[in-house]
Amino acid sequence: MDNEIKGISCEVKNCKYHDESNNCHAGHIRVGDRSATSVSDTVCETFECCDSCQCR
Repeated sequence: MDNEIKGISCEVKNCKYHDESNNCHAGHIRVGDRSATSVSDTVCETFECCDSCQCR
């Protein structure tokens, strides 16, 4: 993996961009929902299941 996004901490271990140090290697991220009014309304739209995860 390369393109670590400095300052972005990610604990989503089944994302293909996650590493063991909780860093994101997506190169860029997109966060939504545009109409969010609280933290629980936001999501990382860059998320993709890792090759070994069961979310497919």
